[in-house]
Amino acid sequence: ACVERLRAEGMTVVFTGRSQARGDAVAAATGATFVPTDHRDRAQSDRAVEAARRIGGGRIDVLVANAGILMGGPIEETPEAAFCELVEVNLTALFRDSRACFPIMKEQGGGSMIHLCSDTGIRGIHEIAAYSVTKAGAVAVSELFAAEGAPYGIRANAVCPGDVVPGVQATPVGFEHHAENPESWTLPPSGRFGTGEDVASLVAWLASDESRHMTGATLRIDGGTGAAFRAVTRA
Repeated sequence: ACVERLRAEGMTVVFTGRSQARGDAVAAATGATFVPTDHRDRAQSDRAVEAARRIGGGRIDVLVANAGILMGGPIEETPEAAFCELVEVNLTALFRDSRACFPIMKEQGGGSMIHLCSDTGIRGIHEIAAYSVTKAGAVAVSELFAAEGAPYGIRANAVCPGDVVPGVQATPVGFEHHAENPESWTLPPSGRFGTGEDVASLVAWLASDESRHMTGATLRIDGGTGAAFRAVTRA
């Protein structure tokens, strides 16, 4: 959904992913350029950044850091290997790609980093404990890049979706609580779940000059779910 929206805004878009088939399909539908990348691999990540810079005519004006994986379960049931993989994909890769884009944006006089985090990065959820930890770290990384980048015109903001379900053309960004049983979800106060297009609209605004004074923000987009505590009773 983000690729589609940014292309509609007239941007040259380079995007990554591990699935060649899915990437090719999105590229064909949007006119964006797909670079197959597993962001657990630093060399692949670095090559993707360089490819984006080359295709962008020497510039990277916007980074949307959106790679992520999810594992459910409480802390005591989280294997160390699974936790390490969550950290690598959700946190280390986000830091690595942001760091790689930073000198490029600094040299060109500015840019916008948009970090796709989660509402669980603001208030942890015990059902997806390890995921919550990595997303809280991602929010912190976004804030620190904002602080360091501000003197150079580099903005960084954390987008924190709540439950998002895939629409006809939407990517399941933030597909979180009870992902295997969506019928068991509780609707947000807004009366509906979010869509990829909802998130993409916020991403597009943060990518534009209209948000030029917005940096270091943590933006919840959850239909009001996080506006109040929800009591959970466990037997």
